[in-house]
Amino acid sequence: MQGRDRAAWFIFGLACSAWSIGQIIWDVFELYLGVVTPFPSYADVGCFGAPYATPNIDRLAKEGRRFTNFHVSSAVCSASRAALMTGCYHNRLGIHGAFGPKSAAGLHPDETTLAELVKQKGYAAGMSGKWHLGDAPEFLPLKQGFDEWYGLPYSNDMWPHHPEAPKGTYPKLPMYQDDKVVDVEVTPEEQKQLTTDYAERAVAFIERNKDRPFFFYLANSMPHVPLYVSDRFEGKSGAGLYGDVIQEIDWGVGRVMEALEKAGVAENTLVIFTSDNGPWLSYGEHSGSAGALREGKGTSWEGGTRVPTRDATWKWLGPSAIASTSMCSASRPQTCTVSP
Repeated sequence: MQGRDRAAWFIFGLACSAWSIGQIIWDVFELYLGVVTPFPSYADVGCFGAPYATPNIDRLAKEGRRFTNFHVSSAVCSASRAALMTGCYHNRLGIHGAFGPKSAAGLHPDETTLAELVKQKGYAAGMSGKWHLGDAPEFLPLKQGFDEWYGLPYSNDMWPHHPEAPKGTYPKLPMYQDDKVVDVEVTPEEQKQLTTDYAERAVAFIERNKDRPFFFYLANSMPHVPLYVSDRFEGKSGAGLYGDVIQEIDWGVGRVMEALEKAGVAENTLVIFTSDNGPWLSYGEHSGSAGALREGKGTSWEGGTRVPTRDATWKWLGPSAIASTSMCSASRPQTCTVSP
């Protein structure tokens, strides 16, 4: 890639900002990959105090940086992801909550997304997982800068099997490939494979695009309720279904990192792992933990907006013996600093 412009969103306003930096620095990284997972809460991974092992996510923290005061724009899915994709406060975008099926609203196509930004520099842009920024055709990922997408248009609980919603509230849950529905009704058995499927799509994308700059957005559906885990991870964590789900997500992170190394691009890739909001506490043992932080999803307390975030830039930032404690946010990224 010598002599080519390279784009990276620098330190990370991004995330649930992994995407929203206020300043773009070119000629830093050839490749950029973000893993965003709905409310793995502040204390849900090993390097933030979880009682079960998450070795691959912990490796990101060890070899890159761990951000302990990282805040998302909103404590609700769609609003948080809108900030993540654009770098704007969700209120400025007119997005205040979570979009449901057949919503007339979504992330306006006139907004500039991270995918559209890197495309200007010749990047390939791919995504797997939960979109949740509008399911009408004009709002879907391929109209927002992505070249390809495999995943769900909204949260995996917005389906006929919702445990609390009256029958008929939600339609069948579709699976998309690009702008086409390839499965009109995702079943409970298929939900068990979502985490693995999303990770494998990321791996395939890396293999196909290793010789050019790329950006990939891996947006897991889990651990948003309802929780599902593949058979090989069921009972593995010793911490119930929630722990099993987090360990499968950790496996997916490891799978992606392995693919980057195999492709010979790991040291030129900025990888960020983060969340879109805190735990949904009303779901009890299926909700995760914000640790010592107060409250969770849907609130303005720290438990709702302060999320576990870590990045690996493979030697560029150095090891994370000292974590960054400066406040970082999806919409004010210039406040984010990295400790020496």
